[in-house]
Amino acid sequence: MYVGNRFNFSWLWHFARKNLLRTFLLSALACVLYKIVGWRWLGISFIPIATIGTAVAFYVGFKNNQAYDRLWEARKLWGSITNTSRSFAAMLIAVVPDKTIQKEFLYRHISWVHILRLQLRKTIPWATSREHLHQTLLSEKHELEQFDAGVKKIFTDGGRIEYFEMLNKRTNIANHLLKKQIHELGQLKKKQVIDDFEHSDLVKQIVELINFQGGCERIKSTPLYRQYSIFSRIFVLLFICLLPFGLMNEMDKLGKYGIWLTIPFSLLISWVFYTMEQIGEFSENPFENALNDVPLSAICTTIETDVKEFLGDDNFPKKAAPVDDILL
Repeated sequence: MYVGNRFNFSWLWHFARKNLLRTFLLSALACVLYKIVGWRWLGISFIPIATIGTAVAFYVGFKNNQAYDRLWEARKLWGSITNTSRSFAAMLIAVVPDKTIQKEFLYRHISWVHILRLQLRKTIPWATSREHLHQTLLSEKHELEQFDAGVKKIFTDGGRIEYFEMLNKRTNIANHLLKKQIHELGQLKKKQVIDDFEHSDLVKQIVELINFQGGCERIKSTPLYRQYSIFSRIFVLLFICLLPFGLMNEMDKLGKYGIWLTIPFSLLISWVFYTMEQIGEFSENPFENALNDVPLSAICTTIETDVKEFLGDDNFPKKAAPVDDILL
């Protein structure tokens, strides 16, 4: 998640270079054919192009609203996971006096948080962006490339490597860890370590976590409907391709060299429309570990720190800090 308040021109070039180069070549060729070769018929009225541009702007705006809703819902779900994690830890410590049992439950919870992060960051096959420009700028790609190694490290750090051997082949490891939590709470109830009311309250906390995980997986596994994401890109590209031909007549009226103003104005207008399209595209999948996504690593670090402090354990990670104004 970008947390800075400045505009970085290197990022502009990173995201817009292909569009700017295409637009420059197209508009320059159109101007040469119009002015030098004399193909004046290439210049068309700007009115239909302006009409198309207005329609495209509304369409892209609708898509961006839907993409933002997905991004904001994802952030709210992880805010709920943070709060429920604190509640569960505080309740468990209050009703279970045995420090060993406390540590086992809460370290298993920390493992669940980190493994859910890894699962959500897996690349999805239906992602609209095939270039992954938002991930190549700054991300923790090693987590995606070494998923099994990451899961093994989480269980090793939690002192439960046997869980890795038991759950490694499962399709949803995080889900099985929550099942394990409910099972162990049932065992505590049978042993009369906790009473019926305490058991019920703690299980409700785990059920809440299951619901939040399901909400995250729903966003991850359900694409923004293709009729919005794909056609939005097609309409933007169509408008950008027509743009120079609509500007030439208007620019030519400004004087002898006015025609060449078609190039910079085409670049500027195409950049605005293409950037609006990219914003929606890169916000569709808020768990992809990229520039504008939910900062899962920072949130998981906060949860781990809070839970370990409840336990009186000082061995918690450093607070996540932004790198180049990006919080991952």
